Amino acid sequence: MSDSQLKTQKFTAGHVLFKQGDIAQSCFLVRDGVIALSRADTKGNDKRFATITKGEIIGEMSMIGGTPRTATATVTKDCELAEISREEFEGQIERLNPFMRRLIKLIVQRLRDTTVDLVRGDS
Repeated sequence: MSDSQLKTQKFTAGHVLFKQGDIAQSCFLVRDGVIALSRADTKGNDKRFATITKGEIIGEMSMIGGTPRTATATVTKDCELAEISREEFEGQIERLNPFMRRLIKLIVQRLRDTTVDLVRGDS
């Protein structure tokens, strides 16, 4: 999959790409712009924990883990994003050897657990 094969979309500041708890249908490569990631704490207050910028990928954890989104992604500076569909993403993952697939899923699960703990304040 080359960068030129990806569907490009533009979003303005304030647009919510996805919400915590959503089911992932795609992930995105940030070609330009800024996205904030936030997660609701135990009291329901959103806590911003990361800023995503040009060259980074967003939404991959739910695609790898097959679990609901762990965060809400909000555009904070107008963005141009390349969308990677679930089908394309899963096809790329399936081409990896079984050890690498398992390793990637393990790393994502550990990162997910750490993110949840940090937002809750457990660490």
